Amino acid sequence: SHSFLAYLGYLSGFAHISDCMQDRAFRHAARTLMLDEQAPTLQIKDVDLTQYADKLIARFANPALKHKTWQIAMDGSQKLPQRMLAGIRIHQGRETDWSLLALGVAGWMRYVSGVDDAGNAIDVRDPLSDKIRELVAGSSSEQRVTALLSLREVFGDDLPDNPHFVQAIEQAWQQIVQFGAHQALLNTLKI
Repeated sequence: SHSFLAYLGYLSGFAHISDCMQDRAFRHAARTLMLDEQAPTLQIKDVDLTQYADKLIARFANPALKHKTWQIAMDGSQKLPQRMLAGIRIHQGRETDWSLLALGVAGWMRYVSGVDDAGNAIDVRDPLSDKIRELVAGSSSEQRVTALLSLREVFGDDLPDNPHFVQAIEQAWQQIVQFGAHQALLNTLKI
């Protein structure tokens, strides 16, 4: 959820994770993501995941921590496989909802495309920055998802070849591009 907040929060103009958490939609999305989409994919025993999620929400909301969205968003190509894609694979096997995770992946794609929702340039820091910049430069907005899914070191071979996955990410991407990250979040949450 930290990375989810970082990408979508930065795109929405939030400088810190705690700023995101002052926004009702982001706070609701973080808790929903944790409990409805991430918790069911975890194999942890003897942990009250609701209590753990509440503690994380309180930590994320703490302005004293000064967790910058830009800083948390760094190195996303290394974080995405564990933090979002592993859970998506589990949800696909179970045929359960992962719409917020899809929005998070699309948020990463929009973030690494190098421009936020206000049209400001993003200083993308990632071990795959050169490759990502090349893919972004060589693709239109309509081709962006397909271009970035070619990063096999991030997405593997299975996800880019899965039509359901590709369609979900393309739909989330279109929401962000058309409406901005914040409105896309509201649309996904249906609030």
